[in-house]
Amino acid sequence: MHSIHSVGLVAISALVGLAQAKDIYVSPTGSGTGTSTSPYGSIQSAVNAAVAGDTIYLRAGTYKPTTNIQFKTSGTQAKPITVRSYQNEKVVIDGEGLPGTPYGLDVSLPNGERGIFHIEKANYWKFYNLELINGPYGIYARDASNNYYERLTTHDNYETGFQLQGASSNNTVIYLDSYRNRDPRKNGESADGFACKEGTGEGNVLRNARLWDNVDDGLDLFMFGSPVTLEEVYAWGNGFNRWGFSNFNGDGNGFKLGITDNPPANHVVRNCMAFANAKKGFIDNGNPGALTVERNTAWNNGDVGFNFRSSSSTLKSNIAAVNVGSAQVSLVSSVKASDNSWQGGSWSNSSFVSTDPSTLKQARLTNGRVPASDFLVPKTGAAIGATTKADV
Repeated sequence: MHSIHSVGLVAISALVGLAQAKDIYVSPTGSGTGTSTSPYGSIQSAVNAAVAGDTIYLRAGTYKPTTNIQFKTSGTQAKPITVRSYQNEKVVIDGEGLPGTPYGLDVSLPNGERGIFHIEKANYWKFYNLELINGPYGIYARDASNNYYERLTTHDNYETGFQLQGASSNNTVIYLDSYRNRDPRKNGESADGFACKEGTGEGNVLRNARLWDNVDDGLDLFMFGSPVTLEEVYAWGNGFNRWGFSNFNGDGNGFKLGITDNPPANHVVRNCMAFANAKKGFIDNGNPGALTVERNTAWNNGDVGFNFRSSSSTLKSNIAAVNVGSAQVSLVSSVKASDNSWQGGSWSNSSFVSTDPSTLKQARLTNGRVPASDFLVPKTGAAIGATTKADV
């Protein structure tokens, strides 16, 4: 009887836990209590009401908050809290009405105002299929771990499109598109497509992302002291003054992978492309770590393809071709290089099946991935350089 009673209590407990999880609805025209027939009109109201296991559904339309949306509570590993568009409806969150869009030149942006979504000390959240525009950052996550971000678009923000910072670990960002982000406060000095900066934390991953036409760099890992894994990330067109800033300070690198003052960070960079950026393709930027850099391609950038002047990194099976710098690569002697394009033979546009990136720039597939193409695939069929065709 005791065992039967125990089983009964477990079953009741499970049912109670299941009942606690709820669906919360928000609509740009809502004014209700968060049900499907009477949705909230405020995303913040839904976030405040959510507890572990809940799902927040955003209905189609454009949301125009006047204060940014603060995430301060946490889910659990077993019961994360989810924010997503309802049935893949198009949801746009426009931060133009927030403070700091923009502040004046050199005026400080307070921490609490950073991001349309400001995710601080909030763990075990999941975000799907949202577009964030015109904010002081799109996503800004600080001291936030075990979060998952899928199919987000962050563009035309007044700072970096998507930024992780502080003590942040085990975050996965997949199928991100982040573009045309700019920072008038700093004349282009700091707005990147994606950044993981000024902190530490194991297990952060960016995968199958596109970072283009941002004012500073495509990607920046400034002062982040733990390994970040980058796979199938494509950065192009970054670092050009498209906004007419009078004293332009954009750097224009595809991938900026650290800085000297930080502890060594052994980032992993695989199957990534940097092309048509204003300056360098890939740069260790003073990171003294041992980075793993495999099967990447730097093509047609405004300076060298790979600039590794501070690290003891391993570069294997990479391509640097048609970059404008006096040399395709600039490597310190502690870098271990093997089977790379610059170590045998000459490379030109005719070395590739295609130098047309138009397919890569098309809409994502229904599974979230970028469309596959022959862009920058070697004609020889050699297993060298990045490809959109399949995982390598």
